[in-house]
Amino acid sequence: MSGHGISVAVGSLVASAVAAQAGASMLAFTSVPGDSGLGAYHGTMEWIAPGAKEECGTLIVSLTNDSPASNGGFLTGFAFRVLDGLTLQYQAEDAFSDNTWQHISNVHAPPYGTFDYGAALGGDWLGGGNPNFGIAVGDTKLFSFEVCGSRSVLDSIDVFAFMEDDDGYGFVARFKGFDDDGSDKVPAQTPAPGVLALAAIGGAVLRRRAR
Repeated sequence: MSGHGISVAVGSLVASAVAAQAGASMLAFTSVPGDSGLGAYHGTMEWIAPGAKEECGTLIVSLTNDSPASNGGFLTGFAFRVLDGLTLQYQAEDAFSDNTWQHISNVHAPPYGTFDYGAALGGDWLGGGNPNFGIAVGDTKLFSFEVCGSRSVLDSIDVFAFMEDDDGYGFVARFKGFDDDGSDKVPAQTPAPGVLALAAIGGAVLRRRAR
């Protein structure tokens, strides 16, 4: 535990999973109270390093909306900080619809600072159209990012390269559409390096549950 109030779950298959698939790692994180105290979530990040003949790796983000059901609310965007030398691109489902998730970058989310990359409905951190197309309470969504950089950087990083928290927070999510007409910005903080490392077994379980 890092002392930031982060809840991190450690599975019994960690050691064998990591040994079975070098170049893949996962971390779990939970939100801390945000601006309005309305939104909450938990999630994971899974880094899959490129193969010998691949130029870019893959980052998979899983997010679950844990906001109180009594007030509804939809998670409509998120952003995070990454290690210098990496370039990310969200693999959007439909680049021509305002109601689908699109790539965002250089996201200003005061009072939590500026974040490098992420995704939001309509590619709009603050707006994004109808919030009902976001993640509803109790639902989970997976997001995939292509990650490019020099081969030396890609071969040397793990998943913690995508939760850089020099300013105190490595991740932030946007909520809209609460029943009381409220909205929220909700941060998460980075678990301590080395606390959690899961490979493909854990990621596969998460993806099956999200279907």
